[in-house]
Amino acid sequence: MSFPVPLFGFFDYGAVVARDYLTTRVPAPYIVNTLVPNPRVAQFITVRSVPTGGSMNPVLSKRRLIIWCYDNTEVQAVQTAEYVRGYLYEAMYELGSGIRGMTVVGEPCFFPDPDDPNKTPRAQLTVDILLRARKFQHTGP
Repeated sequence: MSFPVPLFGFFDYGAVVARDYLTTRVPAPYIVNTLVPNPRVAQFITVRSVPTGGSMNPVLSKRRLIIWCYDNTEVQAVQTAEYVRGYLYEAMYELGSGIRGMTVVGEPCFFPDPDDPNKTPRAQLTVDILLRARKFQHTGP
């Protein structure tokens, strides 16, 4: 199905924008995705979108992301989250990243998953990214 483009454009899915950018920065063997595969690999970064307050600005929109970094040890998981934090700051200054601004809401910390039977070390980082609408329609000459 094809939607007509709204007058002020539309926003890409924030989690995918961040995932795509991080995929260009995070080295192998890490995998970055919006969904956790089953089985999950040991070194994995997941980017999830959660609701946040809206805006009356039709061309800029804040999107809140929760990022989980899984690794072999507690220290490695938190260090991975620190790198991710740095990469997302860099994204603000890289043309084509899709990210116009970034605010850290929750600094990287060790945050184990209580439902993980394997107790894989996991760190969490929460950020707000600023996206710009795309595909504007021009109504004049």
